[in-house]
Amino acid sequence: MFYSKKLIEAFAFSMEHHQDDKKMGHPILSHILEVVSLILHFGGDEDTAIAGMLHDTNERAKISLLEEIEQKFNAHVAEIVYICSDAKDDSWRVQKQKRIELVASVDEAALLVLSCEVLSNMRRLLFRLHAARNKEQIFTYLKKKGGIEGKLWYYRAFTDALRMRKDYPELAYELEGAVRELETLIY
Repeated sequence: MFYSKKLIEAFAFSMEHHQDDKKMGHPILSHILEVVSLILHFGGDEDTAIAGMLHDTNERAKISLLEEIEQKFNAHVAEIVYICSDAKDDSWRVQKQKRIELVASVDEAALLVLSCEVLSNMRRLLFRLHAARNKEQIFTYLKKKGGIEGKLWYYRAFTDALRMRKDYPELAYELEGAVRELETLIY
């Protein structure tokens, strides 16, 4: 297995740019490390793991980091990070629709990063729903980003699009199970 200097540099770069960032109330680094872990679990190579480590950096930065990412890592990593970055001017629904449409056309590495990010997000939401003393607090949070119905639509549509690609059947299976569990907990 590989654990090169580049992967360590990507970890340091991610930590530098996400030091105080939160996702669902937790340090974003825990999400990033889960995404990388999933990428490795589902067979991703070093570039894909590096892109997973950096997948949120450009989207959360005040200025584009893509040129710096390309210089420090390579053009393929920068392209995957670009693909994973939502356009700040688009509404939540438009951002998610674009992601769903990307599933059909991106290369396997970008598809793996996108899919592992979605699975990580679903797992975090499931954890919060299972652990919540008051699920209404979670539902209130969900209303900020697409609403409950919007989240379920996105997760279902993304999973269906991945299943159509047939590139990562085990990952599609994991996503399908998470969607069903979310639907059960919410309805």
